[in-house]
Amino acid sequence: MYIIIAGGGDLGYYLAQLLTEEEHDVVLIDRDEKVCEKISSELDVVTIKGDATDPKILEKAGIEEADALVALTSVDETNMVISLLAKELGAKNVATRIGRVEYDEKVLKKLGIDIVIHPEAAAAGYIFELITKPEIIDLAFISRGDAEIMELKIEENSPAAGKKIEEIENPPGSAIIALVENESLIIPKPDTQMKAGMKILVLAKQEVANKIKKMLV
Repeated sequence: MYIIIAGGGDLGYYLAQLLTEEEHDVVLIDRDEKVCEKISSELDVVTIKGDATDPKILEKAGIEEADALVALTSVDETNMVISLLAKELGAKNVATRIGRVEYDEKVLKKLGIDIVIHPEAAAAGYIFELITKPEIIDLAFISRGDAEIMELKIEENSPAAGKKIEEIENPPGSAIIALVENESLIIPKPDTQMKAGMKILVLAKQEVANKIKKMLV
């Protein structure tokens, strides 16, 4: 996939890192030249110094070819403008970090926003799952109560203990987004093994939540 990230803060950096590790093509836009230099020197991404609210900058980044744009600046209004421009200029999907939760979903859709990322769910692994797996794209609206992020602990006798991620058949509408071991966050790969004592973060629709719990713990 070809993905553009607007905002080179910690979240933008770690998302870019995850995406490049999975061999996605990434362009990152940030106003700060030093941020761009740091990221381009450490990650296999193209960086563009500029303001992502400028259509010319988005065009330079190849917005018309983008499978997704992710707006991750610290300002809601800036992210909304970026989203609107991105969709108008041809981005297939637009994911936007929004701090306020009271915006109406219909308004957000009119702005071209396909995925809303609320601060409490703003983890690189979560965003990675949303933009690379279209089948769970509707889970983005966590605040509506349609879905939840569950934290489950693996015990010695848990069904998931000792299994690899690829050995777990997630029901449609669910995804394992992270593992926690000794307070360290692990973004799982297919061959990552789940061990007793680990915690699993699972993104799931409410109707499959209980099924997931039985499968894992």
